[in-house]
Amino acid sequence: MGYRFGLDPPRRGDTARAAAQIAHRYGEYVMQTLFSANGNATSEVWAKWATLSAREFYDGEFVADHVDKLQFCFEKALAFPASLTYLALNCGTSYRRTWQHIRSNKVGFKVIWFISKGTLSISRSNGSSIIEKGQMGILDSDAPFHCKMTPGVDGMFESYQLAVPAYLFLAHLEGAEQVNNVFSLETPQGKVVQRMLHLLVKEGENLSRRTAKPLTESLLEALADCIDLKGLDISRRQSLVDKRLADIENYILMNLSDPDLCYNRVASNCGISPRYLCYVLKANNTSFSDLLWKNRLPRARDLLVAPGTRGYPIHEIAFMSGFKSAAHFSRMFKAAYGCPPREFRNAIEGSVSPTTVCEDDRGEQILRAA
Repeated sequence: MGYRFGLDPPRRGDTARAAAQIAHRYGEYVMQTLFSANGNATSEVWAKWATLSAREFYDGEFVADHVDKLQFCFEKALAFPASLTYLALNCGTSYRRTWQHIRSNKVGFKVIWFISKGTLSISRSNGSSIIEKGQMGILDSDAPFHCKMTPGVDGMFESYQLAVPAYLFLAHLEGAEQVNNVFSLETPQGKVVQRMLHLLVKEGENLSRRTAKPLTESLLEALADCIDLKGLDISRRQSLVDKRLADIENYILMNLSDPDLCYNRVASNCGISPRYLCYVLKANNTSFSDLLWKNRLPRARDLLVAPGTRGYPIHEIAFMSGFKSAAHFSRMFKAAYGCPPREFRNAIEGSVSPTTVCEDDRGEQILRAA
């Protein structure tokens, strides 16, 4: 008998322990452990994984096969500008994401899977594919799918996942999400991808955002070479509106620390009029404030607990994230995540207990002191 859970965002009032900030070492690779289990596969364990998976990826339905003794590890090597994670487990699991999930949780991520052990089977409306050891494939979170992770002959499934925001994917791999093909990492181009991926896994914890961004973009370009979009006859042309939105988001991301970042300045530096900027945002069902805060607040959240800045005073984190005052930062942070910055930092570092769950404005789970 397996376990089935819906990957819906947790509701306010649920309880959980603060996520331990543990660096786990695999050879030379040091990553942040987000989830681990070694023992009985209880419903509580699977429920915790379902909650974390929904936060790190997207909503959907999760099913796990029965296993007498569970071995499970989920770690993160990189958080910006894309999320790079590692997954290892010894039982079959599957996800199903439907139109209902997409309508209520349209995240826009494209997830690139790199399989180290076992297989990943993906079924979509436009076809199916099986990704095996030494291969990679792409999953679009904005289209329904069913995927199944199956352990290999040694009883383990292992993979790396690169969750790429839509604007970044569009700039380097437009159209690739439409492809059901499986791509080998043993070709000359694939080996370049492997080396770049391993660099990010190995050094991700030590990279500044300024360094991580071009390295990640280079990896995406190497992936484009490996996939050979031209050879697959996929158009890489972007509509003018899509190109403009990518320019706008890139400019905002590069200038998040500027407290005077405003509508007119972004329009001017992107070479468009404020009126056209408004049109581009409306065409993509977003607004300037949404783009600004959805990037500025997560950046502040990361800085609060990042190894290099976790000791910084709250007001310095505020100024580094583009806020003009610590008071304004605290108000916005609490409105988004349900707890003040200091309480959030204490809870994540595990120095305050017990903890309770609060949610941010996107329904993501955040732990805070009770």
